[in-house]
Amino acid sequence: MAELGDLPSNGVNVIVQNKLGHYLLVHDGKKWSLPGGGIKQGETSNRAALRETLEETGLMVIGKLILVADVQLVIKWKHKVLLFKAIDWNGIINPLMKDEIREARFFKPEQIKDNPDIYRAQRVFIQIFETAYLKLPLPVYALASDPPVIEW
Repeated sequence: MAELGDLPSNGVNVIVQNKLGHYLLVHDGKKWSLPGGGIKQGETSNRAALRETLEETGLMVIGKLILVADVQLVIKWKHKVLLFKAIDWNGIINPLMKDEIREARFFKPEQIKDNPDIYRAQRVFIQIFETAYLKLPLPVYALASDPPVIEW
């Protein structure tokens, strides 16, 4: 297995929360997930995170994007995802990619844990955010296993 941080990043996910601490999730017709997707050729990870958030939710990140974790995902595929936190955003929830995203809405934290309608990897990403970043706001390396392995 590759060491944490060794794989190239090929995806991003973004934590978007409202003032109550609820998480914005998007539905792809199968299950719920955090906004996110692939990094296009020549695109920076920050730009991909901004683009994916806008396309999948209709919201524009107007504040900083903070890198939360560099996550090695080994649940289904072996790749790396950069997990960001949007500090401030504006707009009305209205997914622009209607062919990919059916709905976007906020979930209370207690609605997420063990929810079978949310992709398992996405629940693990939120667990990494709550376990690591909320306690010590520094980027971490994490292995998206169950439970996650986190290194500062």
